Amino acid sequence: MWRPPRIDFPDAIYHVTSRGNGRAKIFWADDDRQRFLRQLRDNLDTFAVVLHAYVLMDNHFHLLARTPRANLSQFMQRLSTSYALYARYKHRKPGHQFEARFKAKLVQDDTYLLALTRYIHLNPIKIAACRRLSKPERVQRLEAYRWGSYAGYVAKKNAEDFVCYDVLKEYGSTMAAARRRYRAYTHACLLEDNGPILDAMCASRFAIGDESFIEETKKRLQKRRTGTVQDQDLALPTVTVDAETVDAYVSEALSD
Repeated sequence: MWRPPRIDFPDAIYHVTSRGNGRAKIFWADDDRQRFLRQLRDNLDTFAVVLHAYVLMDNHFHLLARTPRANLSQFMQRLSTSYALYARYKHRKPGHQFEARFKAKLVQDDTYLLALTRYIHLNPIKIAACRRLSKPERVQRLEAYRWGSYAGYVAKKNAEDFVCYDVLKEYGSTMAAARRRYRAYTHACLLEDNGPILDAMCASRFAIGDESFIEETKKRLQKRRTGTVQDQDLALPTVTVDAETVDAYVSEALSD
């Protein structure tokens, strides 16, 4: 199957997902999640990427990101490779940590951006283990979940300096009011899925938007198709390092 190249342009917005190789775990403990978030922060700064939302699950993560410099692939390759190195030597996991290619769908505009933040933030209570939980139990789990940007969306004290909360401006004239409304907006989908955004996400494997946006994106991708390896965009390289470098890296990882 043809794997389309990315469409990159300044200030493009993407819903990015990446899974463990063979759907295996990529986060085994809180130390791993903390390490990933430090590397995420560093790479956001390095590549000037704007992060609107994120969530870390055991075997995958979601990012909702804007790229002012049109450099999504460079950003993701650096982030994935740096974390894979850490995981490989911290947990003695040989081989690739991630699937060969991250997934990134181009997002049309702020209409979809709003719904996607909610979709991302609800991931922790949409897993199979939560299907039989009552609404109060789901609320408790969502509000207690530490490894996503939801906490900063609904409480100023939990705001993180590497997350952009501009989406909240659509919810109220003050940030306090906006946070209250966003919490209510998210809780409204605790028991039921948001059908329209799920339909939009399933409509295309390379874009999230209305029919005209998807069709236009498809045409742009077809024009860029070359039949070369560049169409595959990203395949994480096999990392080869000498023994001294490995020892130094392991010592640093275990001391964090």
